[in-house]
Amino acid sequence: MSMSLLEAGDRLLVVHRRLFERDDARFFLGEVEAYEAGIVRVTGYSFIRDTVDGTVCRKHEPRTKLLSLTSGTLLVYVLPRSVDLEHTQLHWEAADIRLTDGHQFTMNLSEWSRHSI
Repeated sequence: MSMSLLEAGDRLLVVHRRLFERDDARFFLGEVEAYEAGIVRVTGYSFIRDTVDGTVCRKHEPRTKLLSLTSGTLLVYVLPRSVDLEHTQLHWEAADIRLTDGHQFTMNLSEWSRHSI
């Protein structure tokens, strides 16, 4: 029995890799519709950061994207299937970024730790 790396119904958080110091992080959260040969078709929501006040907003309209997972420009996180995509929000405070669905799922996306490891 062969299992595909990704399957329909999987939930993904896609982070576009920042290529320059001043690039702002871009996020896409969605559900896999299909996966083949390194290309994933995923439907979900884009998150954008307001550069004036720093808040992060989810675009209201869902988008369907074809993404190349082999491009080297994406960081892709596979999330639990129980994550509620309709209520998921990004909270961005100072250097802390957290993804939460308002229920039991929370993920720390911060690039830096305030504590020593």
